[in-house]
Amino acid sequence: MIIFWRLILAHLLTDFTLQTNFIAKWKRETVWGCIAHSLVFMISAGILCYEYLTATWVTIGPNIIIYGWMAILFLTIFHFFEDQWRIWTIQKLDSPDSFPFFLWDQFIHVIFIFVLFPQNGGLFPEKWVLLLILFILTTHFTTIFIYYFEKGIYGQAQIPLGRKYISMTARLVIAMTLLLPGKWALSFIVIFLADEIYHRLTNKQEFTRVNWMIGNLLAVIFGLIARYVYY
Repeated sequence: MIIFWRLILAHLLTDFTLQTNFIAKWKRETVWGCIAHSLVFMISAGILCYEYLTATWVTIGPNIIIYGWMAILFLTIFHFFEDQWRIWTIQKLDSPDSFPFFLWDQFIHVIFIFVLFPQNGGLFPEKWVLLLILFILTTHFTTIFIYYFEKGIYGQAQIPLGRKYISMTARLVIAMTLLLPGKWALSFIVIFLADEIYHRLTNKQEFTRVNWMIGNLLAVIFGLIARYVYY
């Protein structure tokens, strides 16, 4: 599943790390924004899967062969139409841009990738791919996850810019310390407590307790999963 995890990494880069506020706004305003966003996926996937672009990924019957570059092109088209459908349903059908809708959208993207990846390699990702996926999940993905989660609870949510990056860094450090050998992995507790002390001493009120708890919980979960795969 080497290619599968590389494609997942390309998707996470596209939908989270490389999707700036400008691109997210551009997508909602014009189809060209969605095209540009989809091309980011195509370029990311092409770079990450460069050595497999001319290999056979999927065979349908005796005569239909889908090569790597073709599969990435199909995935790019699917990515475009999935995003356009989501935007259209929100703007034209008045569907709520909700937490379940966010999860469903991500699920559809992963399903498309699952259908078009070749059955090669082992079950787990390469270590460098794992570390990059861990980085995105604990930083940008968790930030957006919490945003939609809070929006579902409180009806609205915001991401204060300054504290946002402090929280992302704290979560990443917690997750990464869980990759340390032996009992050193328990040092994540020190980071966890330091973040709590900072939160209390500075009396920062930008984030709710739900935000703080879910963010750190996801950091621990992602870190433990990565530790299991890494070792």
